[in-house]
Amino acid sequence: MRTVTPAQRRPVGPGQARRCVLRVLARLSGGVLLLGLCGCLVPQPRGHGKLERIAEPSTNRPYYLYLPKDYVAADAAGRAARCWPLVVTFHGMKPFDTALYQAREWQQEADRYGYIVVAPVLAAFDTVTGQFPLQTLNRAFKSDELTTLAILDHVFERTAADPSRVLSTSWSSGGYMAHYMLNRHPERFTCLAVRQSNFSAAVLDSTWTSQSIYHPVLILTAQNDIPVCQEESREAIRWYESHGYKNFAWVYLSRLGHERTPDMAADFFARVAGVTPSRPPEVLVRRQAIDGNPTGLALLSGNLEELQKPPGAKVPADTVTTVPLRRATPRRPVAVAVVAPPVPPPAPAPSPPAIVEDPPAAEPEPALVKGEPTPNRGLQAARAREANAAAPAAIRVSATVGFEPLLLVYSADCPPEWHRTAVFHWTLDGKDIGEGLNGQRVITEAGDYMLELRIVTAQGSEHRTARRIRVLRSLDTADRYEEPLYHAPAADRPAAARDHAAQRAGPPSDSTSALDAPGM
Repeated sequence: MRTVTPAQRRPVGPGQARRCVLRVLARLSGGVLLLGLCGCLVPQPRGHGKLERIAEPSTNRPYYLYLPKDYVAADAAGRAARCWPLVVTFHGMKPFDTALYQAREWQQEADRYGYIVVAPVLAAFDTVTGQFPLQTLNRAFKSDELTTLAILDHVFERTAADPSRVLSTSWSSGGYMAHYMLNRHPERFTCLAVRQSNFSAAVLDSTWTSQSIYHPVLILTAQNDIPVCQEESREAIRWYESHGYKNFAWVYLSRLGHERTPDMAADFFARVAGVTPSRPPEVLVRRQAIDGNPTGLALLSGNLEELQKPPGAKVPADTVTTVPLRRATPRRPVAVAVVAPPVPPPAPAPSPPAIVEDPPAAEPEPALVKGEPTPNRGLQAARAREANAAAPAAIRVSATVGFEPLLLVYSADCPPEWHRTAVFHWTLDGKDIGEGLNGQRVITEAGDYMLELRIVTAQGSEHRTARRIRVLRSLDTADRYEEPLYHAPAADRPAAARDHAAQRAGPPSDSTSALDAPGM
């Protein structure tokens, strides 16, 4: 070993010494800030599956593996008959976040969706020895990359995890590795969802983007997150947008700090992988957005419907091509406007149009089917469409009719410049339920409700809009007590009784059933 004498040591100038001191203080203060913002290290409840600490044989690197409760309870045939998506979650800076914390954080969501979760122990992200912010592919980072690939192979060997449904996700500085793995190994990962995470374009290769440009990507950032994560999240958003990613979503969450939010990443992955949760994700009710792109806001409001596929891509038979919506709820039994197929318009005639039999021809007003016997319903529908087209704001909801308990997801449809500058005030039957661009609410009792939105713009103009929500009594409860599916107002009770009798008799055969509705 070479011995360096005091005379051979290079002198340290005052500027270099000051930078070293500031670097140490920044790391210490950042750690204290992380602890303050995080509160409890892992606030998420523990799951009922099995958590193991395993050493990968070829590298001897440890990782944590969580098997969901349904996987543990199933036999070999049951495991082989079901899809088990894999979540690969990368931890942040030690000791403030670890692989064990990540495995614990995901347990509840793993049980809800049937995810197998793996959390590698990383070497690059250490408060004392790690590089932060990350700017180079150092030896520890490359070691973590190769170890993660070996861990994936080991997990697929010993479990029934599905290699065609793999999520790369992270929290905090684990984002460096999550972004990198999708960029460099798109054949091993299906999608990416980073939560209040760091980002470095310096370690990504832009020439590889064509291999992952159709991979779904979600970036979550929060209003009260630490500044470095906010800034690097904005850099990540600009990077993916500038490289033309086709299924890119980002959401700016309200009132949250540097907190763990696996629920949104789990919901995003479920929609990509075609997984239905065993129970509703209750925590999503509390998530509200200040801003986001259209795809991100559609995801949060439950309206994300379809992902773009590469041109000419062959989709396997068991692959879901459309994003599954939440649990199905019936449509409200009101008039449905049906526009006839486009045909050459008839010559104008001074007399009223004659009644046309099947097949219908194009008319000035859309034909109505299965509507309530309300006079002039076609004229009312046309006026409503004109009013909605002229109004600058409207309400989007996951469903206008559903069975109790109904998870109602709502969002404001308004000009993009209002997202950050306007004030949004939501009420349900006159009671305040929140502020913000969107929100969620669980309605536990059957009945008719009025969801109202008041928007005040930065210029002081006020806009109001509303939508009626109908919650039906669950079918089991209605059959048991022989009561109507909903409590109609007194004036509408005779019509309600007729609707209930019609529903018990079965759906009509000549139109879309009231129960044929997209899920929540």
